Amino acid sequence: MPTNERLNITISVEDMQFPMTVSNAEEEKLWRKAAADIQKRLQFLRSKYSSVPNEKYYYVMAMLTVFVDCVKIENKADNAPYTEMMNGIEEKLAELGI
Repeated sequence: MPTNERLNITISVEDMQFPMTVSNAEEEKLWRKAAADIQKRLQFLRSKYSSVPNEKYYYVMAMLTVFVDCVKIENKADNAPYTEMMNGIEEKLAELGI
């Protein structure tokens, strides 16, 4: 496969489908791992905090824990690559309307 060929994929989280285009198979692996990790985090939060008012709380809690992890990493190392990564994630989320 040529290196400039883009892949159309669909990522699933919480029974929601997110069609997207990625640059290569390696990027596809990253997105699929991220989706799986998000799903695991949501399942963990549901099991740990069963009395939240509604489902939105789980999503916000998951986002907060991910970003806290990113900030911890950012504080330990050169933050430029992580800032770029977070900006990329934010752009993708905006494209998806999330």
